[in-house]
Amino acid sequence: MSALRNAVLASLVAIPLFGGVHGYTTPAFAAQGMNVRGVGAVDIQNMNVRILAIDIPSRTVRVESKGHQWDLTLPQEFGPLTNIRVRDRLQINRVQGALVSVAPAKRGAKPSVVSTTSSDTGTFDNLPARWVVRKMTVTARFDGLDAANGVVSFSGPQGPGTIKVVDPEVLAALKKVKKGSLIVLNYAEANEFVLTDRR
Repeated sequence: MSALRNAVLASLVAIPLFGGVHGYTTPAFAAQGMNVRGVGAVDIQNMNVRILAIDIPSRTVRVESKGHQWDLTLPQEFGPLTNIRVRDRLQINRVQGALVSVAPAKRGAKPSVVSTTSSDTGTFDNLPARWVVRKMTVTARFDGLDAANGVVSFSGPQGPGTIKVVDPEVLAALKKVKKGSLIVLNYAEANEFVLTDRR
């Protein structure tokens, strides 16, 4: 069995920052947190997904969790995709940065998630080895804004989610959005992808 299948996350924290987001839950074992610029100390969240399809040339897998399906591009740090099979499970560990920008979705747009690997420009502190930083562009339904706490709620391909807002201009723009509107959110996210043991 490959080392990838025996990988054990060395450190996770016990309580999520905003509750469950994108179907993510609190890890069951304790660990260190991470500092996010503009937000402060946050906790690492995790999600367990099932692989439905694999496209090795593009390093893309179709995954499912709690009835939601989306495409996920696995970084080189994950290792070769020849080690995985349909119905395998991935644990996605993640730390979310603050919302950078928001805009109305174009007419005819559908909920989607697009991610591109990016260099860390200081958004995430104490980033563990094998973690990658990705720029996230999520097209989702606007569910509401907690302006007092700077948290926006939305529903996208991965399910319901929340994200922190610290930029006054982004917060002002969100106050003008009608509930149920389709919006495009941009933010950075740090991830680790771990193939779990087959049973």
